[in-house]
Amino acid sequence: MSVFSDPVAALGFLQGQNGPGAPRLVILHQDAFAGSEGADKLEAWLQALQDLSVAHLPVLLHGGLEGPLLVRLFRVGLCDALSLPVEQHHWLNLLIRVEKRMQLRQQKRMLLEDNSHAQDLLRELKDSLGEVYDRNAGDLLQAQETLESVNRRLTHDMEELSLLYRFGRELSQACNWDEVLGRILAELGEFLGANGATLVLKSAVGGAFRARRTWGWEDGSWDRILLDLEQDTKVAIGEKLLEWGVLGDAATVTSVDGPTGGKVIALPLDHQGLRLGFLLVLFPSPDLALLARGRFLPFLQAVQVVLAEEVAGAQMLDRIRDIGLFNARVLETVSSGIWVFDESGTTVYCNRAGQEMLAGSAVPAGDPSAFLYRIGRGRLADAVGPGDDFPELVSDGRLRVDGQEGLLMPFLRDGAGGVFQGGGEMTSLDGEIVPVAVRSSLMAGQSRNQTWMVIVAEDQRERRQLEHERMRVDQLRGLVEMSATLAHEIRNPLMGLSAQAELLADQLAEGDPRGRYIDVITREVDRINSTIDRMLNYTRPYHPELAAGDILTPVRDALDLCRSRAEARGAELDLDLKPLAGADVARGWTVVLDSGQFKQVLLNLLLNAVDAVPPCKGRIVLELSASSAVDLPAPEGKGRFLAPGIIIKVRDNGPGFGDGVQERIFRPFFTTKSSGTGLGLSLCHKIVTAHGGNITALREGDTTVFRVVLPRAAAAPSRMEVAE
Repeated sequence: MSVFSDPVAALGFLQGQNGPGAPRLVILHQDAFAGSEGADKLEAWLQALQDLSVAHLPVLLHGGLEGPLLVRLFRVGLCDALSLPVEQHHWLNLLIRVEKRMQLRQQKRMLLEDNSHAQDLLRELKDSLGEVYDRNAGDLLQAQETLESVNRRLTHDMEELSLLYRFGRELSQACNWDEVLGRILAELGEFLGANGATLVLKSAVGGAFRARRTWGWEDGSWDRILLDLEQDTKVAIGEKLLEWGVLGDAATVTSVDGPTGGKVIALPLDHQGLRLGFLLVLFPSPDLALLARGRFLPFLQAVQVVLAEEVAGAQMLDRIRDIGLFNARVLETVSSGIWVFDESGTTVYCNRAGQEMLAGSAVPAGDPSAFLYRIGRGRLADAVGPGDDFPELVSDGRLRVDGQEGLLMPFLRDGAGGVFQGGGEMTSLDGEIVPVAVRSSLMAGQSRNQTWMVIVAEDQRERRQLEHERMRVDQLRGLVEMSATLAHEIRNPLMGLSAQAELLADQLAEGDPRGRYIDVITREVDRINSTIDRMLNYTRPYHPELAAGDILTPVRDALDLCRSRAEARGAELDLDLKPLAGADVARGWTVVLDSGQFKQVLLNLLLNAVDAVPPCKGRIVLELSASSAVDLPAPEGKGRFLAPGIIIKVRDNGPGFGDGVQERIFRPFFTTKSSGTGLGLSLCHKIVTAHGGNITALREGDTTVFRVVLPRAAAAPSRMEVAE
């Protein structure tokens, strides 16, 4: 170890020691380079040290130099630096780092020496290989030709694999095989050197073979070849495919005579023991057919497997699609609403009847195949209902069942075996509460651990309406029987009373005051007969004799007949006409109706109004208005529809009717008059309903209004939407 206080002297010593040997550890002290230019001197000294042939390891002891200066020094060769004072462990760590650095430099030197030696060996080997190459040039050229031949074979095999892959991919992805098959047959024929190809398949299970697609083949010429194949028993021997599509022997490729002296290679397409069809490839000569058979036999067998599998898969998909469409049509035509829910209560499927029940109106018919994708809100909502606001049956609380406690889905799942059957109510989008019969059960979901739920809701409105209608028919049947009995039992003594009154009248002298009693008897008998006639008319079936005519005619006739009675009551009787804007005046009031019966309706309404108004202060207005769209009941009693029609309102300023009267006012034998029979308004309701219209009674302010709505035409659509 040498110690120097002068850096120049130390550098001179190291230069004197310059030569082969291990590097030295050089420890520098910051004070040796004191002064304003000390940093530059130290940097120059380190640079000079690096120029020596032996790479020494300089270490600087400093009193806290700044980082940028240390970076400069490290860049010019400083190995390490320690900040004063230096602890013992700092020295130990330094020595360890220096030792590793020396080892690395020693290894680098050895590697350089080994590299030089290796380069010498490589030069010797290169010279030796050059001599060997020169000696074996012929062998190398022959090997090159062999490799080129193998490369050509591999290229040909890759072309075959590429064709097979493309055939399978295009067939599996194509929705319509016509275009794809034409392209495949053309590529296959050109690749094999053929001048025609035909894919022959069975039209149906057990059906005859027919050409599915033909390329470069004279129309009809393949029929004879196909007939020969079907009749040749040799073709049916040894042509079965083994499991997993591995071909048996080479007999699966059969050659038969083709048209115009050509030769046809026939590849039978079999799948699971069933003959699906043939691939027929036409070659211009027997030699070319034999050449192709020997050269392309594995390729043809692979094509045979691909086509057989794709044809079988396509036929299976067709059968699955047919089954799916059949199921879709069945579900879409079922009158009950059917929902399928996942475990969260979200709709997975809803048929058309269910959509109509929730929407409260008819839903346009869609493509039956779309049922596979018709799922609830949040999952293609436009495929479910009329818009994004289409409600969810469960999560929106649209369904409640009898006995329900808490949430619907847990309540239904807790039933015995997950099955529920009972009544309930469904709230449609327009707020209508629909009575339904509910049946639910569990089903397997889409994944293994999922359990979905099926809910079937049957609309009970029609059933309840039919039940109500049945009860009404039973009541009418009893009423008819009672009316016929009463008419028979009452009219017989009435006939006797009337005859006796006529005999008494003949025996009295003219002007006898007792004659007025006989007149009273006669009038009362006539009134009873009239009541019996009205009762019988109500109970008889009524079919209006419809004919197109001006509705103003029965309207004015009814007003004329009631005017004298209104004047006697001191009541005003007016007509208010409101024709449709822009309508033809001559045809603006034309309606198809039974004019005589409708006049009876107007007479009943007007006479009731005359009797209801206060004496000398009454006012009665018959308002007649035309509309392009009136709300009418459908003929089948299912829903309502809009159609052009006439609205008749009879207004009066009478006292009206009390609570509970409005619901019963059109029932037979219900009356608020002391002398009424209760058949007038019920008969009006029967006549208006037979015309396809409706009649209602209501209070508007201080007036009582009887409102009659009639369609202009006799026939109306069976079911239409009611516009909002």
